[in-house]
Amino acid sequence: MKIVINTAHQRFGGAVQVALSFINECRKFPEHDYHVWVGSGVGKSLVVNEFPSNFSFYFFDFGVIHFKNVKTIQKTLAPIELTIQPDVIISTSGPSYFHSVAPQIMGFNLGLYIYPDSPFLRELPLKPKLKLYLKRMVHFYYFKRDAVAYVVQTDDVNTRVRQALNTNNVHTASNTYNNYFNSLKEFPKRLPEKPLPEIRLLTLTSYYSHKNLEIIPLIAKELEQRGVLNVKFVLTLQASDFEAYFEPHPFIVNIGPVKPEACPSLYKECDVMFLPTLVECFSASYPEAMVMEKPIITTDLGFARSICGEAALYYQAKNYKAAADCIVNLIEDKNLWRSLTAKGKKQLEKFDTAEVRAKKYIDLCQSYGSNLG
Repeated sequence: MKIVINTAHQRFGGAVQVALSFINECRKFPEHDYHVWVGSGVGKSLVVNEFPSNFSFYFFDFGVIHFKNVKTIQKTLAPIELTIQPDVIISTSGPSYFHSVAPQIMGFNLGLYIYPDSPFLRELPLKPKLKLYLKRMVHFYYFKRDAVAYVVQTDDVNTRVRQALNTNNVHTASNTYNNYFNSLKEFPKRLPEKPLPEIRLLTLTSYYSHKNLEIIPLIAKELEQRGVLNVKFVLTLQASDFEAYFEPHPFIVNIGPVKPEACPSLYKECDVMFLPTLVECFSASYPEAMVMEKPIITTDLGFARSICGEAALYYQAKNYKAAADCIVNLIEDKNLWRSLTAKGKKQLEKFDTAEVRAKKYIDLCQSYGSNLG
């Protein structure tokens, strides 16, 4: 088959890591020709000369997506599709804002649109809530217009997307950690040498309002008041976001964005994965922490429990004192620490490997492709 992998619209976040993983895994399926449309986010980590001759790459930078450059995307990609004449186009995260001739498969990863019970949405003021509702309508329009099928990462999301988009063409291929976590290449340390009693909690994400990162200073102050002085929160935000949302605190350090291939090294420098998010379809941070044998502390919400099972400590969402309780309990109870990491390794067995996920994507391409012969 002739497959287009479309990442032209992707700029940052977990979607970039999923796309990179899929592109790299496709080398294990050499019977197909791959035409990869590379957006600015994927392009930062893609090493083109590592790929064989059945891969072709096309580079784009459309910037922030808005109504004006949706037209630019269409005018730019349509003649390239006409030249390639692919059997199918797949984007691991949509919408792609491209109306193709070939059948198009899209990933759905927008949890805010399908989890109305999230604390983030319940407490959102009227004006931002209305804006989000309008954005949802626009995104759903492009999903319905351009995709013949959708790929999601959990069965719960599958059920919700079927209802939201009124379609049965929804397929599950679970997210997982990138294969970078199997090679564990060494990268320069991003943090100073760790004092022995220091416990580092890693929150590996860009800034999004629904991640609820603003709870971290409240937790830090609570720990300080309790006399717990050996905790350090490690963030990976753009400097502008860190300056906008955080005041200086000795318990909080921001090291800036980290390339996907360097993430395993950063996990090795830290002790615990902390994710205060209020809504997700999936977060790769969960299986990443499990494979790196790091205990997880996260919000007690349905999507988190469906992914982590017994492999995490949960606290009531937005309750900074409860989050502090979890941190203290973990630090003081080494048996709990060991139990969580052991359960994390067991929980990993429930996820697809990167190769199995890629095969599921390719099988879908063969199912929906326009030239099945």
